[in-house]
Amino acid sequence: MLLAALLGLAATTYVALRTSRGLRLDAEAMNAVGSPRLALYRLHEGLTWVSVGSVALSLLACVALALVRRRFDLALGAVIAIGGSNVTTQILKYHVITRPDLSQGPNSLPSGHTTVALSIALAAVIVAPSAWRSIVAIGVSATATLVGVATVLGRWHRPSDVVAATFVCLLWAALGLLIAALVGQHVSGKATRVSVHLGALIGASAVGGLLVMWGVRPQEGMRDLGLGLISLGAIGLACAVSVAAVARVADRHLA
Repeated sequence: MLLAALLGLAATTYVALRTSRGLRLDAEAMNAVGSPRLALYRLHEGLTWVSVGSVALSLLACVALALVRRRFDLALGAVIAIGGSNVTTQILKYHVITRPDLSQGPNSLPSGHTTVALSIALAAVIVAPSAWRSIVAIGVSATATLVGVATVLGRWHRPSDVVAATFVCLLWAALGLLIAALVGQHVSGKATRVSVHLGALIGASAVGGLLVMWGVRPQEGMRDLGLGLISLGAIGLACAVSVAAVARVADRHLA
C-alpha cells in the first residue's frame, strides 16, 4: 500500500505538472462540469467546515474511541494517519512542488481540503470496531468524495490536486497501520467482508446521485461530458478504493 501510494503520488505530480498534455487536460477537466448557483452555495458552505479545528476535533474523537476500546495501537495509527497526511500536504504544496505555468495561479497540489477529509475518513476506518466498519465506510467514503468533488466544482482545485491528496493520505494510513500492527497485540482477523468494499463504493456513488439531483451537469459537448465523467469519477474511485484498502488491512491484521 505504501509503495503504491508513493508511485501514484509521483506519477500524478509528474503528469499533471510536468507534461504539456497533463497541464492542458487537467485545466479542461476542472472546467468541464458546471453547477447551479444553489449547488455551489451548498458545496461552499460545506467546505467552510474543513479547518484546523475540525482536524483537531476529529483526531480527538478517533483517539478517544480507540482508547475506550483499550487499543493504544489504533490511537497511534490514527494520529499518524491524520497528522502525517496534513503536514505532508502543506510541505509539498508550499515548499516542494512548483507549478511551471504560473499564469494559471500558484501551486495547489495536493489539495488541503481533500487531505483533511480523507485522512479523517481513513483514521475513522482504522479505529472503528470491525462490526462497524461497513457502515463507517459508507459515511466516510461519501464525505471524502463530496469534499474532493466540491473543490473541483468550486474551481478551488484541479482534479489532479484531489487525486494527489488521496495518495498522500493512503501513504500515511499505510504507515499508521504498519506501526499499529508492530506496537499492538497480534490479533488474527477475518478477511474483509464484501460489504465493507461495497460500503466504500456505495458512499462514493451516492455523492454522484446527490450532485445530479442538485443539477450538476457537464458543459455542452461530448468532450466535456467525457472529461467530467473521468475527472469526477476518478475522485470518487480514488476515495472509495483508499477507504476499502485501509478497511481490508485493518480487518485482517488489527481486527
